[in-house]
Amino acid sequence: MGLPELFFRYGVYYPATWIQAGPFHRHLHDLRSSQYWPAERIASLQAEKLRRLVREASRRSPYYRTSLAGVGPEELRTIGEITRLPLLEKRDLQSRGEDLLAADRPGRLAPKTTGGSTGQPVTVWKDRPAWARELAATWRGYEWAGVRIGDLQARFWGLPLDPAGRRRASLIDFVGHRVRFPAFRFDDADLAAYARTVRRRRPRWFYGYVSMLVQFAEYLRRTGTDPGPPPACIVTTSEVLTTADRARLEETFRTRVYNEYGCGELGTIAHECEQGRLHLTEENLLVEILDAGRACGPGEPGEIVVTELNNVGQPLIRYRTGDFGAFGRDPCSCGRGLRTLEGLYGRAYDIVVNRAGRRFHGEFMMYIFEEIRRLGIGVEQFQVEQTELDAFHVRLVPGPRFTNASRQAITTRIREQIDPQARVSFELVGAIEREKSGKMRLIKGLGARGNGAGAARGTG
Repeated sequence: MGLPELFFRYGVYYPATWIQAGPFHRHLHDLRSSQYWPAERIASLQAEKLRRLVREASRRSPYYRTSLAGVGPEELRTIGEITRLPLLEKRDLQSRGEDLLAADRPGRLAPKTTGGSTGQPVTVWKDRPAWARELAATWRGYEWAGVRIGDLQARFWGLPLDPAGRRRASLIDFVGHRVRFPAFRFDDADLAAYARTVRRRRPRWFYGYVSMLVQFAEYLRRTGTDPGPPPACIVTTSEVLTTADRARLEETFRTRVYNEYGCGELGTIAHECEQGRLHLTEENLLVEILDAGRACGPGEPGEIVVTELNNVGQPLIRYRTGDFGAFGRDPCSCGRGLRTLEGLYGRAYDIVVNRAGRRFHGEFMMYIFEEIRRLGIGVEQFQVEQTELDAFHVRLVPGPRFTNASRQAITTRIREQIDPQARVSFELVGAIEREKSGKMRLIKGLGARGNGAGAARGTG
């Protein structure tokens, strides 16, 4: 590790993170040991944390004071007893977020806003200890890929539309020692500029949306552009990594690809180890997989339901993620006692292409609708289908404040950002339906890759 990496690790990242979350590196040290605990010891830790969470939530949160009435923490002797607790829906978090918050705030809380893996925007408030443990788990997962704090990252990710959001993103990029390649709007000229920056800056690792990284790889292959020295690894997120995509990335960049799974509300949920298995962050989370309320066995697909065990500032107990997957069938040969996930199914994004040939990552729409949501014009859930190069069909679950002005605001943003002559039609529905495969396709573009699905980690 050179002087720049040491500077960003000890001189920038550690101090900045201490201000936000406290001494997260202590938790990272603990997680390096607990990952090798036997499954029984991990389950015991989870049960202990669950009892504490239920006790604090019942005492502090108006929502849980009612919903957990009649279930005392002493009754939760094992993690299996969690089925006695009610499920938490995304709409509960949207409509009753204030009631979920602890009435007596446990220190400073920080917000996390995300579009959610089903297109329902939500905001979660995390207390400092929960933030610290989430950061520690994230960096433990990156260590499995051979990455350390301070290593320069090439981040193929979104860029907020508003100036304040862009300034915040720039600050976060500086603290994290990363160079950002906007993944929402790009053409060949942009991709050529990305390639030049990669060769000049020589980032140690790549991180970002699967589909954007694949688009970059395909551009390099199509044009015969030199990708530069191989990075130490590529970490993919926000969309399911297919076998074909993994092979394409590894061949193009001559390195190993590691996958991660998470969502903005909960943070990191699982990371891929050296043996290619996705291990759950079980010290921080209690994960269930349910089929119509019934617990699924290993290899049996169902909905992923997660309890965040650390955040007493705004507890999320049995939170329905809207993603689907299955527990792994066998223990991993890496020796870690953390359970594994397989067969993830979640949202899928296509690539939108306008008449000028400019491509837009599907998550670009998420940023547009997040802006719309902040205006309070009554959009609860959405899906956008590009029917022609200049035509978009928007399916909406309207809220009480949805009006004709709401339609016009959405149309205006699409025309400003994608095509000034775009034709936008609307369909008001009661719910956005999943594909038969279980995928939630929020963006259906003419530039579709057609093989992706995934679960969001959030924005940043």
